[in-house]
Amino acid sequence: MLKLNSFNDIQTYKNEVIPFLEQDEIINNLALGLLLGVKNEQPMVMATVTKENKMVMALFQTHPKQIILSKAVEFTVDEIQQLAVLLDENLADIPGFIGEKDLTNQLAKAITNLRKRVPHIQMNQRLYSLNEIEKKPAENGKLKRMGFVNLPLVKEWVYQFCIDINEPMSREDAEAKAKDLIERGRVYGWEIDGEIVSMANASRPTKSNITVNFVFTPLSERKKGYASSCVSALTHLMLNSGYKTTSLYTDLDNPTSNKIYMEIGYKPLIDSIVIHFK
Repeated sequence: MLKLNSFNDIQTYKNEVIPFLEQDEIINNLALGLLLGVKNEQPMVMATVTKENKMVMALFQTHPKQIILSKAVEFTVDEIQQLAVLLDENLADIPGFIGEKDLTNQLAKAITNLRKRVPHIQMNQRLYSLNEIEKKPAENGKLKRMGFVNLPLVKEWVYQFCIDINEPMSREDAEAKAKDLIERGRVYGWEIDGEIVSMANASRPTKSNITVNFVFTPLSERKKGYASSCVSALTHLMLNSGYKTTSLYTDLDNPTSNKIYMEIGYKPLIDSIVIHFK
């Protein structure tokens, strides 16, 4: 029998959940990295699922449109239905999920039947990890850390990146995100002859892993290998900084980016899906 345990105190939740998430640090990098970064904010959902008093899943929400599902044990069809009923009874709002593809699809279908909602696949993703670079960056450019002098460029590229992944934000929010990325000190550009032509960011550090995201190249500079060089150089920098692995998510509907990352040395781990309820 499954049991849903809800938490109101972030520190208590961290103490309970972080050791569980760290058992699969890379696969759980989204929930783990966000949870480690939470300070005074109050997440919208903090919960665990237990089976015979043993934790088998963690649920965590900071994004208004989706609840993160951690790696879980293999649930039976009946247990997925039990979990759906528990969520339906205990959560006022279930806007969507992000998690391993098969489990997330099955849980979303069960929730749809209970709440008469319409599921919408926002993105089919694949999670990759790397511990050794196979393709080095081109020698005609260099990696440059972006500072506040680059804020107008980072703001515009964050704005365009979010449009590209079908998660548009206002220019005001894009500026706030750009400032945050710059303040954290891990957003870099690939520089050719003094001009920044591509961007990538390193985010959500955990004990031994860090995630590469916000990879963006403007249309005028695409198909020149700049994104590949930028990601390769940033990955190399993170590995040299002490991280044993780097990870990233890709959109499976973009075969070009998947090919680029695999050439660098990224290996597929799991398929993930983002589902929103209408």
